[in-house]
Amino acid sequence: MSGGKDEASDKALLKILKKKSQNTIAIFSRGEYFTVYGDDASFVATNIFKSDVCVKTFTLCTNDSQQMKYISVNRGQYEKVVRETVVLLRCSVEVFASEQGEWKMIKRGSPGNTVEFEQEIGVVDQAPVIAVYLHPGDNDIRVTLCAWDSGNVRIVTSEFIDTSGFSQIEQCIFGLCPTEYILVNGTASGPKVKKLASMFTKMEVHCKQQMKQKSEWNDVLECIHQDYREEAEKQSDQVKECLQILHANVADEYSHSEKYSIFNYGTHGNMQIDSCAVEALELFQLNYNYLEKSNNLTLYNVLNKCKTLPGEKLLRDWLSRPLCNVDHINERLDVVEALSENQTIRQKLHDSFLARMPDCSQLARRLMRKCTLQDLNRFYQASTLLESVELQLIHLSEDERFSASIDRLLKSEVTSILKKVERFLVLCDEFFDFDYEKEHKEIRVRVDFVPEIQEISEKLEQVEKIAEKLRKKYSSKFECENMKLDKNSQYGYYFRVTLKDEKAIRKKDVQILETTKGSGVKFTVSDLTEINDEFLEYHVKYTRAEEEVISMLCKKAEEFIPLIPAMAQIISTLDVFVSLATFCSMSSGMYVRPQLLPLGSKCLELKQCRHPVIERNSEKPFIPNDVVLKENRLIVLTGANMGGKSTYLRSAALSILLAQIGSFVPCSSALISVVDGIFTRVGASDKQSQGISTFMAEMLDCSAILQRATENSFVVIDELGRGTSTFDGFGIASAIAQDILNRIKCLCIFATHFHEMGKLAEQPGAIALQMGVQIENNQIHMLYKVFEGIAQRSFGLQVAKMVGLDEDVINKASQLLENLEKKVIIDSEKKKELLESSDIRQSILRLIN
Repeated sequence: MSGGKDEASDKALLKILKKKSQNTIAIFSRGEYFTVYGDDASFVATNIFKSDVCVKTFTLCTNDSQQMKYISVNRGQYEKVVRETVVLLRCSVEVFASEQGEWKMIKRGSPGNTVEFEQEIGVVDQAPVIAVYLHPGDNDIRVTLCAWDSGNVRIVTSEFIDTSGFSQIEQCIFGLCPTEYILVNGTASGPKVKKLASMFTKMEVHCKQQMKQKSEWNDVLECIHQDYREEAEKQSDQVKECLQILHANVADEYSHSEKYSIFNYGTHGNMQIDSCAVEALELFQLNYNYLEKSNNLTLYNVLNKCKTLPGEKLLRDWLSRPLCNVDHINERLDVVEALSENQTIRQKLHDSFLARMPDCSQLARRLMRKCTLQDLNRFYQASTLLESVELQLIHLSEDERFSASIDRLLKSEVTSILKKVERFLVLCDEFFDFDYEKEHKEIRVRVDFVPEIQEISEKLEQVEKIAEKLRKKYSSKFECENMKLDKNSQYGYYFRVTLKDEKAIRKKDVQILETTKGSGVKFTVSDLTEINDEFLEYHVKYTRAEEEVISMLCKKAEEFIPLIPAMAQIISTLDVFVSLATFCSMSSGMYVRPQLLPLGSKCLELKQCRHPVIERNSEKPFIPNDVVLKENRLIVLTGANMGGKSTYLRSAALSILLAQIGSFVPCSSALISVVDGIFTRVGASDKQSQGISTFMAEMLDCSAILQRATENSFVVIDELGRGTSTFDGFGIASAIAQDILNRIKCLCIFATHFHEMGKLAEQPGAIALQMGVQIENNQIHMLYKVFEGIAQRSFGLQVAKMVGLDEDVINKASQLLENLEKKVIIDSEKKKELLESSDIRQSILRLIN
């Protein structure tokens, strides 16, 4: 039975379960096994073991004889629970053990801090924790945001004026991928705080519990690398307060040897992308999930050919923050074009160098915390691979068209880093035994460089020769040719045979040490035992002597540790460039470099435009279309259900976004004026968990568009007005389209089933287009091509028949539709009044204010 032993123990158990935060799983160690209780047991059963068969109950020793659910797991299952809870489910874990009759926490970990669980889950990407400070005042929403990014050993700061929907904070979350946040000020009842908390919930970022008082500023400075302390002192009071809170609640869980850099996460000069656009355009999953790699239905996954984890994160960051500066975008396009044209260099970088590059984002932390010879070797490998990368970049920049951009974005930084790590490379060349590594796949200190180590090594070699002679002797004696000689620090030298050959040593004068399914039977004999005392003595001496050399090397390496984050950044940048070039080159359709015009040019001309995700995942050839917005700023797009309206407008939006991250676009040619934001209202769905109906969701999205879109934005609206009655829906859609056309005056594609809205094309700046269909023998055939004009109907009954709806149902619907069409006629004067109305806009804006 797990629990229920005595009243004091069970009360202590209940106290811990009641006190822990909602997003934390408490695990209790009981020696050979572990237990999880209550709601945590249900959570583990449902999300990890996918079955409630393992859930049992027991009676607590309390006055009310309360029943408690629990799960018992062995060590292997315990490691699975910890790994999946932290890495995949992005929750925290606390492990308790009984000490003198009381439960004491012995381990704590979260997605932002897995240091104490490295034995269970290995070294994983560390999610940052963010602190948000909302400045007081009602005139505007001023925000200070800081992130303690332990994975990259950096502190991120950002200050900006946000929108009422906190879209700038959303963009920071897209790029930084935090799992926990701390609200530094504000009351729980304030409307801004409630809206902010709702946004964090939607993004699956949890509020960090068990808050501690803020640290002293000098304690924060101790965590910052000396090269960045002057910059830290220049930060605003709000930034300093955020960092003091983060230090108290996050930083003290790490080693004091970790020294952080400071990075400003600017929001100025980037296109606005909010969560509505991310979902509508299917850019990536809103929450940063390691399982996203298995989903090919997002733009991120289609583009992602990265070979490094930092590269994957940076690609996601680029998608969430496209550039607005034409010169900066063209620099990126230069690099992508150079890599696209030079297949040999691109493949070498992708397959030979980036694929072998160690994860530098984790390396800095390991070198600062508990430096090992393997960690030093990884740093050495990264540095030597960077030398090879520099050589490839030199060859790539021989083309004068791209040399300046390659040098500024990549080569100059690579060269600067290599100059600084040159002394470290020389040091490793002197001390590392690379010949031994080639033979044994393990790095060690050169024995001929340190006399003491060389002397011990020679004695160890003599012992090994004796052990090998004994192996041959007993292999012949036992008539077992497959007998192996192994060694470790526990047993010294020992023999090993497979389970299949176990019968060869049965009933022989041997001592069985260990039997496992994987490694077989480990055993020793008396002759081997006699030499092991000598071996273990020399082994200990060798290890101590080597540790002294490694300690010296680690001390020397400390001055190079601040270079590792810069190295990780340049490697991830190169990885993204190679990924974009590889994607464009491997695609079945044509991808071209877009010609960009500055912000305010109001020109979009996409020839033979396609949807990159649909094209990639469809077995049928994609039918492209032209998208042209110049004098006509607004397209009213009508057509049949399933005729391709949504694909058309999404293709245009994705081409703009791809162009502004520095990628080629899926067109035969592209002339694009830079936009300052992409705003969307796509789909008809409610948000029941937030108490928002379909109609309310439509209005909230439209309100955000009407408030935030400028004349330099790009807006796509698909099927607005379906969440209410036909008459109301038509009025609302008409008013919003009018406002976009005549007040905002931005580029817009407005897809609708209200064919009467085609009347807007009579106004300057608007044009009506339709998705073509062909009717033969009362059968509808979608052409997926765009033509001028207004569709006369949506062909809903034909589409229903095409997808297999029952014939009787279709006939009944046809009769009802015929009767309705005779009775329901929208008055032409009323229609004109609705099309010219502006009152609805004010009503929609008031919805969220």
